[in-house]
Amino acid sequence: MDITALKKWENELNVCIRCGYCYEHCHLFKSFHWESDTPRGKLILAYGLLTGELQPSTYIAEKIFECFYCKNCEKSCSAKVPVTDILTTVKESLFSAGFDVDGVSAKVIEDLCSGCGICILDCKAKAISFKQTDDKKQADVDKIKCQGCGICISACPSDAITQREGFGVSPQELLSRVTDFLDGEQSDISPKVITFCCNWSVYPELQFSILPEKEEIPSPIVITMCTGRIAPELILQAFNRGVWGVLIAACPIGECEHDGNYIALKRILLLKQMLRQFNIDSERVRLEWVASGESAKLRNAMNEFHDKLAKLGPIGG
Repeated sequence: MDITALKKWENELNVCIRCGYCYEHCHLFKSFHWESDTPRGKLILAYGLLTGELQPSTYIAEKIFECFYCKNCEKSCSAKVPVTDILTTVKESLFSAGFDVDGVSAKVIEDLCSGCGICILDCKAKAISFKQTDDKKQADVDKIKCQGCGICISACPSDAITQREGFGVSPQELLSRVTDFLDGEQSDISPKVITFCCNWSVYPELQFSILPEKEEIPSPIVITMCTGRIAPELILQAFNRGVWGVLIAACPIGECEHDGNYIALKRILLLKQMLRQFNIDSERVRLEWVASGESAKLRNAMNEFHDKLAKLGPIGG
């Protein structure tokens, strides 16, 4: 592995004081609780590669490629270490050394790709481009540039883009969370409301905010990496399983690293038109702009939405 490119970050890697504030908001750490899943742990791995104390391996490559680029680690870093820029450089070096791993990168199923280009238009990271095969153009994902936001997955009309499961962020895993609520201990609670929250704007605040305990929150919260992941199909599937309404708490416009909130807005507006055609009240879907620290606003929105759906009743009821 050529560490020449990594040497430019030597000073920043030495500046990191290993305080650990960076992992408080890290979805990967909250999911797996391993130090190597934290931003701090990844910087330690990078430092080890730089100094030669660690040799590159598939395990290290997987950990480095497992980052959703939310940049909350950088926002909470008092030393101002550019974590994601460093990780991108490490990804480039590892990939050049032959470590072709998936991490959280999106992946194209070539047999299903129609070459429509919707994913290319929606990718803010410019990680997707066309490649020419023998008979057609197909989407191709650059694993170095891909930030794992998942917007392309929810945008693809052919289900031709996937992402490795196990991180709790795939469409199937999100739907499973909805189904678990409907089949679980809270199945007799009415109205049945699901709230999707963006991990980066809302979820970190739930840990330290004035929100009450889970059983007092008016609806279960399903955490997603970005509201741009929430496809209309996911909401319709939730309705089909008995949900009365869906609330989506997204970052305010201009505050999303992936522009997923803007994409969510466009999709919700189109979905509302579709619901009207099905003679379903479009107010059963609500999009709320909630910034980091606005957990009281979130609770108020959840309470208002809960009360509204209690008056509307179940779909078709």
